Amino acid sequence: MTSASRSDELLAIQATIQRYGQAVDSLRFELFEDTFSADAELDYRAAGGPCGSRDAIRDWLAASRATLVQWQHHLSPPVIELDGASARARTDVYTPNVYRDAVGTVRVLHTGGRYHDELARTPRGWRIVRRRYENTWVDGEGAGAMIPDPHR
Repeated sequence: MTSASRSDELLAIQATIQRYGQAVDSLRFELFEDTFSADAELDYRAAGGPCGSRDAIRDWLAASRATLVQWQHHLSPPVIELDGASARARTDVYTPNVYRDAVGTVRVLHTGGRYHDELARTPRGWRIVRRRYENTWVDGEGAGAMIPDPHR
């Protein structure tokens, strides 16, 4: 593989990972088809979510987002290990979750974590085939209730 084609592959993988943030932050869940393989295995248990299919995660994220005013996923550049038509990536994520408390005051629950992804090159481009979310920290009201606190 030439360095130009390797660079192209790495940028395509990064675009796939970034597309996830775009999908969930803009509520454009149809982008999941261009992000995850149809048979992807996704594990969001560390965030209080399910371990399951692309559709199960999409439905859980849509329901979770409905309880918030807003959230925004800030993704680091991924660390990628490319091996032909497959790759592994680790991407750090910071997500402020904006919500209203019981009396209507706007609050922010800050979360930090990592996505551990396995990707495959498909005829339609790179897709995440396996993801595990690692919850590394939570700060703010709602820690432990809205999102599990990994330090308790």
